[in-house]
Amino acid sequence: MKIVIYADLQEKYLEELKNQLPDDAEIVIKGELSDDEVMQEIDSAEILIGNPPADSFKDIPESLKFWQLENVGFEQYKDLEFKGKAANVGDMSAAACAETIVAGILGFYRGVHLMVRNQVNAEWQGEAVENELSILGEKEVIILGSGAIGENVRKMLEAFGCSVQMTAKSDPDADIHAYDDLLSQLSETDLVVNTLPGNLDKYAGEDFFNAIKEGALYASIGRGNTTDEDALIKALESGKLAGAVLDVTEKEPLPKDSKLWPMTNVILTQHTGAAHKMRDRDKVAKFVDNVQKYLSNEEIDDEVELAKGY
Repeated sequence: MKIVIYADLQEKYLEELKNQLPDDAEIVIKGELSDDEVMQEIDSAEILIGNPPADSFKDIPESLKFWQLENVGFEQYKDLEFKGKAANVGDMSAAACAETIVAGILGFYRGVHLMVRNQVNAEWQGEAVENELSILGEKEVIILGSGAIGENVRKMLEAFGCSVQMTAKSDPDADIHAYDDLLSQLSETDLVVNTLPGNLDKYAGEDFFNAIKEGALYASIGRGNTTDEDALIKALESGKLAGAVLDVTEKEPLPKDSKLWPMTNVILTQHTGAAHKMRDRDKVAKFVDNVQKYLSNEEIDDEVELAKGY
């Protein structure tokens, strides 16, 4: 049995992963081979751990029976035909993502981003920015998407005192199911938090931002392609939006000539939403558990269908 580890892990956790895999397995490590060599090894692997570039696959090898993805999103693989079992990391990073976006939202309303700029420039503004500050707990909120990240965001915002609605096409527990119903309620919404998967390209587009309440805040922690960035920038430049908190953008890294960089009403957390110093530890635990379940013919946690793209 061959296991290819394509995941990017700190050396300490890579060793932990190797030590917890079956003793009789042939283990191939991405970092020890060239790109072409590691893809050749995948051609005869039974288990793949990690996310090789989608365009490096011509066809999924028939030998591959279990694919453990390194992240939550996998829309880049939706056009690949894979007959085996695949799993993502589920809600492993949901709390971290929620903390990141809520930190940005709270920081925006309390003017932390302005104070940091003032500190860098050694400028004391104090009471001069008072009219730019507001209270998070008074806000009417819509969260786009009712998955694990959205649910964690909801709990945090409700703890501040926000009134929260969630959207989902098929989740019966969501408050809003149809796009037209969402548009009709945006005019009464102070804050929109986007946690959508990447299959919903440009979901927040021109119609969306035209319908949104004057002075609303837009935050995104889902996938960058779900926001029409040109429409977002137009809404920011016109003053329709008070600002934006963006963990994800359409292109990453964000191009240096992007209009978002210099905007004082934009907070960019640079796709660090899921990051924390113990994340590799959590990945290894997830990888090992699912590999053991696959080998024992048990139900795999967080199994997904690649063709769905989310």
